[in-house]
Amino acid sequence: MNTQQQSQQVYVVGGQQLQNALLTEFLVKEDVTTNSIPSVVDITVETLRSNEQNLFLVDYHSVDVNEVIAHLLEADQEVENDVLIAVFNVDDEESLSKLAGLPMVNGGFQFDCPQALLSKGIKAIFDGELWFPRSVLQTYLMKSRTFNKTFSRSEVNLTDREVEVLKVMATGAKNSEIASSLNLSPHTIKTHIYNIFKKINASNRLQAVNWAQENL
Repeated sequence: MNTQQQSQQVYVVGGQQLQNALLTEFLVKEDVTTNSIPSVVDITVETLRSNEQNLFLVDYHSVDVNEVIAHLLEADQEVENDVLIAVFNVDDEESLSKLAGLPMVNGGFQFDCPQALLSKGIKAIFDGELWFPRSVLQTYLMKSRTFNKTFSRSEVNLTDREVEVLKVMATGAKNSEIASSLNLSPHTIKTHIYNIFKKINASNRLQAVNWAQENL
C-alpha cells in the first residue's frame, strides 16, 4: 500500500454489526484502509488526527446522521486533517436529496448500490468530489441557485481575507491547497470557512462556491 492510501482512513459507523463487518471486509479487499465503529461517541479527536483524510461512512438506518455531523463539526475545529462524511444504506433518492444539503456530507449510497460503485464513490470523495446520483445533484443545484439569489454580496460582511479564501475555494481547491496558496495554516483556513458559511448561511462547500460565483 502506498503512502497516499495509508493517509486515508474509512470508518464504517453503525450498529448493524454483520452488515458493517461485511462492508469493512469488502473495502479492505479493495485496498481501502477501513475500521468499523458502532457509534458517534467512539469518534475522538485522536481518531481524526491519526490520518490526513478521514471518511466516516454512516449507516443510514442505525445512526442519526445529524448527531455525527454535530459531533464532527465540534471535533473538526481542533484538527487540521480532512474530515468527510458519506451515508450508505439510504432508502431512496428523496432521502439522498435531503442528505445532500447537510454540512460535511460529501456523498450518499442507496441500499442497493453495487459494491464496485461504492468503492469508486469512496475514492472519488477522497479526491474532493461530491458523490450523489446525477438527478439528486441536479435538484440540489437548482435549490442552491435559488438560495444564492436571496443572499447578495451587500447583505453579508465578509472580511478581505474571507473573500480571498472563498475565491480560492471556488476554483475547487481543497483546504490544504487554499492554505498553501494564501500562506496560512490549514487550521486558519478551516476557521475562515466556518465563518464564511455562517455569514452567507451556507451549509456546505457547494452552496458557498455557487454563492461566490454569483456574488464575487
